[in-house]
Amino acid sequence: MLKLERVVAIFILLFSLGYAWLAFNYELLPFEKGMVFKPNTMPLGLAVIGIILSLAIIFAPRPKETSVLDESTVDQRKAGEPEPQYDKVRPILLVVLMIVYALTLRPIGFVLSTSSFLALGAWILGERSLRILIPVSLGTSFLFWYVVQELLGIYLNPWPLFLNGE
Repeated sequence: MLKLERVVAIFILLFSLGYAWLAFNYELLPFEKGMVFKPNTMPLGLAVIGIILSLAIIFAPRPKETSVLDESTVDQRKAGEPEPQYDKVRPILLVVLMIVYALTLRPIGFVLSTSSFLALGAWILGERSLRILIPVSLGTSFLFWYVVQELLGIYLNPWPLFLNGE
């Protein structure tokens, strides 16, 4: 009998194979053929990663069955008991933070809004050390801006609009 993980991995494998076929057969424009990073490069990479990971799940050895229930196993004897209370505030705060990030991206610039988003998101998730939050969020946003702007050639407005003279 197939386990749910393997059934899902088979569907992911089929999806990834179809995605790879579509990405490979994508017709490039004449000026795109000489580019290093083509429009189908990322989809091909994602398809290969999906194929490798789904095959790893499908052909992974099955764990031995144990009769001892651990924390990750659902205990059917507790089926009638009320569901444990999960934290509902954090996911809602993260969704609100994502919306605020999307709305502030253009007015305050990529670097400031991304740094704020990363730091506040980590704060919501429980990280309280400012010595870690500030340098990691600033470094990540600058690094990402540099890769996208300078290496890939995609313009991102790094600073607030009033600093750009707009």
